[in-house]
Amino acid sequence: MEIADAGGGQERYRLVVLTVLVALLKATSAAGGGTCGLAELTCRDGHCVPLDAYCNGRDDCGDGSDEPALCTPCNRTYHGQEGRTYKLELPRPVEGRLPFFCHLTFTAGGQGHGELVQLLWDAFSIGRLDSTATDFALGCPEGSLQLAELGRPFTGGFWCGAGEGRASYYSETSTVTASIRLFHAPPSVPFKFRLRYRFVSRNEAIARLGKPEMPIERGSPVPGTYCSRNFYECHQKQCRVQSPNYPGEYPRNASCLITLRQKEVPTCKHAMISVRASPTGPVGLAINNSTLSVWQDCPFDRDRLIFRDGSRLEDPILLIYCGGPLPRITARGTTMLVEFRSSPLAMPLGASALRIELDVQVVYVDSDGLDYARGPQGCHFFVNETAKRSGVLRAPLHALPPGSSCTWNIKGATGDRIWIYFSSYSQRDLTGALENNASTQVDSGCAVKVSFFDGTPMTGLPMITLCDETPKLCAHAALRNATRMTRPCTSDESYFTVTPSLTLRMETVLGTTLHTVNFQARYEFVSTLQGGEAWGDGPCSRIWRRVRSGEVTSPRDVRLFGRGGASRLECKYRIEAGSGERIRLTLHNISLGEQTSCTSEPDPHTGRPRCINDINSREAHLILYEAPWRDVKLPRACLCDNTSHLPLTHISAARALEITFVVDQQAPHEDFETLFFYASFELIRAPECPRKQRVRGEGGELRFVAPPLSRPDIYCEGLPWLIEARENRSLFVLTWGWFLPLEPPPVTESSDIPKCPTTNRILLYSAWASKLLKVICPAEPGAREYTVHVFSEEWLGGAEGKWPGPPKPPALLLDFVAREPGQAAASWLEISKSRSALRRQLRLPERGVENETVTNGDCPHRCPELGACIASSLWCDGRIHCPSGHDEAQCGNGARLLGLLPPTMWLVVAGVAGIVTASACLLVILIGPRHAQEDFTTKERRSAISQDERRRKRLSWVQHPDSSPPVSWSTSTLTGRRQSSDTTLYFTVH
Repeated sequence: MEIADAGGGQERYRLVVLTVLVALLKATSAAGGGTCGLAELTCRDGHCVPLDAYCNGRDDCGDGSDEPALCTPCNRTYHGQEGRTYKLELPRPVEGRLPFFCHLTFTAGGQGHGELVQLLWDAFSIGRLDSTATDFALGCPEGSLQLAELGRPFTGGFWCGAGEGRASYYSETSTVTASIRLFHAPPSVPFKFRLRYRFVSRNEAIARLGKPEMPIERGSPVPGTYCSRNFYECHQKQCRVQSPNYPGEYPRNASCLITLRQKEVPTCKHAMISVRASPTGPVGLAINNSTLSVWQDCPFDRDRLIFRDGSRLEDPILLIYCGGPLPRITARGTTMLVEFRSSPLAMPLGASALRIELDVQVVYVDSDGLDYARGPQGCHFFVNETAKRSGVLRAPLHALPPGSSCTWNIKGATGDRIWIYFSSYSQRDLTGALENNASTQVDSGCAVKVSFFDGTPMTGLPMITLCDETPKLCAHAALRNATRMTRPCTSDESYFTVTPSLTLRMETVLGTTLHTVNFQARYEFVSTLQGGEAWGDGPCSRIWRRVRSGEVTSPRDVRLFGRGGASRLECKYRIEAGSGERIRLTLHNISLGEQTSCTSEPDPHTGRPRCINDINSREAHLILYEAPWRDVKLPRACLCDNTSHLPLTHISAARALEITFVVDQQAPHEDFETLFFYASFELIRAPECPRKQRVRGEGGELRFVAPPLSRPDIYCEGLPWLIEARENRSLFVLTWGWFLPLEPPPVTESSDIPKCPTTNRILLYSAWASKLLKVICPAEPGAREYTVHVFSEEWLGGAEGKWPGPPKPPALLLDFVAREPGQAAASWLEISKSRSALRRQLRLPERGVENETVTNGDCPHRCPELGACIASSLWCDGRIHCPSGHDEAQCGNGARLLGLLPPTMWLVVAGVAGIVTASACLLVILIGPRHAQEDFTTKERRSAISQDERRRKRLSWVQHPDSSPPVSWSTSTLTGRRQSSDTTLYFTVH
């Protein structure tokens, strides 16, 4: 390029350039001869030494150029290389040169010269610390140290006096300036300032920033503040809240607002922010500060952390902390404000008590759960039975501010009761309850107060109040899981209300951050409602009287099951219809648990379901009974498994049905979810049975025909006959057929028992116990080779020395099961024993030698083949009652005629005969023997004929043309109905 020259301008330009180059060369030579680096000092001879060699009291250059006269390390900028440690020491200032001011600037130059600065003091003592000063500017009257970082607000504050331990400072930026001031230095006050400094890269700052492959999220700095930060979405990051300049000293008079916030919350979840002291980082706390200092122990002049339940300064304070082991702190919601404040007052270097690091966690709970308080104004929980019938109550997982209270209102439906038991409960005082700890002082005497109300707090009755006490515990319930069951919780281990609601209130005077309360309680709505009306003594026995339709279900009261502590469940249900009505019952489902080894099979005699229990199996079944009379019932079906014969529909033949639901030996886990049944019923119209099939008397006959032909047979189909004896008498039944085993053997087994050619059966039951006594295969009535005798149970007697009869007079039920066309007949007698036979049965001593003829005085009419006495009215009445016919064997015509008279007529005849005899005697005296004899004979014949005619008119019957043998009747009062000539005789004996 050409440059125009006007009067020597080019020469002047060359001169200027030469002058600049010479100056640059001199500057370069002074800085290191042009070959020394940023972190080195150039000696006079041109070789390089570290910057900390300047004025360190040693001739590192060899020519004294690094130790010029009156040199000082102050007011200089120090650089260094990464990975190398430098030293710096300030000598005690001369008294004559006070005040002394010194600024030391440490700059990390990057590119191998570090990014952060580390200062480590080996010795520190500047002036004297006045701990009584209330003004931060007067705390260090003789001298102090201040630290400031480039680009960060200056906080002020001083360090002075003798340092504590080996203090350290880690910069947040690349440049730190240490300012040392000394106004007065008496000989008694030492002066020490000896430190090491290093320049490190960010990858080496593991304690603060974490490893490169696992960085620590330290939040976003808030512009214009010294240390305020915002944290977001810590569920995806390793968030940690650190004290300023962690892990080293933090400036005095610093204030930081650290906001923790979670914005993203999954559906149906609730997020809570939780912090705790990091277990992986350095201890951070002062070694001699192992005592927890909180609340009143943290005045304004102490460094402290303030945790708020929210993001504003107006939100409730959860804890004020200034030293000691920090517990976990959990906010109620998605935000927490951690306020860091360092005191403006001076302190010794190395005495910072809050060099701390906190782990941040996000705790998720169900949004509809009971683990957190939903409202910001209070801690209230409302539980009702609409969502679920049982659940778990826990103490809030978040901390509660001091003076808080939590209330759980548990409200059930009408008829519900509340059952609650605690599987765990713990209350801890993290302060250590030290007398000198102001935070442990409780005026009310209760740090935690728990109250139970049976009902609402306004109207309910107090159940119990606990002051720092443990409620009833059912601790073994905490061990339950899918594979392990424990015993039930008893009444001594749980609480049970009388009303359908329960209120649980917990009051905390000091909050729960340091006085933690943790419990787990299971609540359950216990339904005491049952259909129908109460019946009998059982807690679950019910009755429905003339209800058109309804449902019959097992109870849902857990107290009646194994999980509620019961071993045996027995419920009885009765359904009653009105006149001209029957009951149609449908059993829809049944469950008897997995512990039952039983099957329901069709009974080979009746075809109805019966229960076949395995050996050593527990008793668990449902039995359906027909109740033709209030004190008598007959089993109609038995179910003991969960699937067979369902749905089962039964139409009653009587006006009442009964159901018995029994489960014994219940397991601790069994309840109404595994043991239950469900049935429905409705009343249907049906003609009333015109016969009275409950008979009582001295004897009678019954005949059964299938299918029924007459109207009484049709209307009374399915109803059994009940035969009752009078007091101190027994019953004898004669029928035709042969006995079958009550429990038929399996088909595969060979048996000598004759097979029954018909599927019809006659079943004889003990009426009062509903116990099946005999099963008879019916044969043609009158067949002598198939005659069957049945006595009532007490006839053979009971235990030795006891009266053989039952508490009630004996009674037998005859149930004819008609499964195919056929007929059957039976006759019955009321029998008794002579006194001698009874004494022999009871093994009582005889009354001397008694002639059988004499002893028969109390038994003049007996059936020898039965060894039983029968009523005198049955003797010589023209009908055979003893199986051998002994009662009619030696009877003449007159005896037969007189035998037709009932017992009451015998007295009448005797009285009339006496009167007639007396009159005849009188006539004989007056008229004469002949006329008196003829008149007496004529009247006697007429009287006998008149009595016979009246007797015949009182008897009426209908005889089936094919009936064999002829129907017989007793001389006791008989009632009957005349039907068409092809019907069977039915009557009732009174």
